[in-house]
Amino acid sequence: MTPPPSGLLEALRQDTHKQPYVDWVFSRVAERYDLGNDLMSAGWHSRWKDRLVAFARIQPSHRVLDIAAGTGDVTYRLGALAHHGEVIGSDINPDMLAVAEHKRPGGMSHVRFSIDDAASLPFEDNSFDRVTCVYAGRGFPDFPAVLSEVFRVLKPGGEYWNLDFARPPNRLFDRAYRGYMMASGAALGTLLHGHPKTYMYIPASMAAYPGQRWLDRQMQAVGFETWLVETFGCLMAYNLGVKPRHR
Repeated sequence: MTPPPSGLLEALRQDTHKQPYVDWVFSRVAERYDLGNDLMSAGWHSRWKDRLVAFARIQPSHRVLDIAAGTGDVTYRLGALAHHGEVIGSDINPDMLAVAEHKRPGGMSHVRFSIDDAASLPFEDNSFDRVTCVYAGRGFPDFPAVLSEVFRVLKPGGEYWNLDFARPPNRLFDRAYRGYMMASGAALGTLLHGHPKTYMYIPASMAAYPGQRWLDRQMQAVGFETWLVETFGCLMAYNLGVKPRHR
């Protein structure tokens, strides 16, 4: 494993330099990523993901794209419902997708993985019923470009579902929560991966992320009709974008 890049936390606040640092983090944590999520959230991340999949109302014949799919946690949930359709887990990091492939359940031949940049997707216009993105948007160097691509590949009437950490409106609470995440992330990163900066990525990227209401505006700017749910004390947010049937 290569040494951590210098200025990791600072680079996450600069979109033009973000991708190499995101790549370093996720290549390093790939094999224990699921365990780290379980420990960091006390298992709650599974409940939030289940809720997103329930919100998305996946039908058996749907064609679904899960961007920044990571280890396939959500991709396989989607695959269990779209069992007569197709589900694609797309991610820029091959190490994460290797873990996803390794844990493939039986009966999931309709699920496949693809190494892609979410800002330049290799899929046809109007070709997906649903697109999902879970705990990943903060890491995109150009989130508006990703949203434009998502809008392009969705069918008219299709839905984009985004789940991520929220930015609480109370600044003191926001700072206190990120401080807790920084301290616990450093401890967990050292324990699981031998380096504190691996899980400090989460609070650092949270600090750089403008938040769920900013995302709602960005989604509207590319043409989505939007809906926002803030939950768990405004620590989590579900953003929905629907591609209009008629423009």
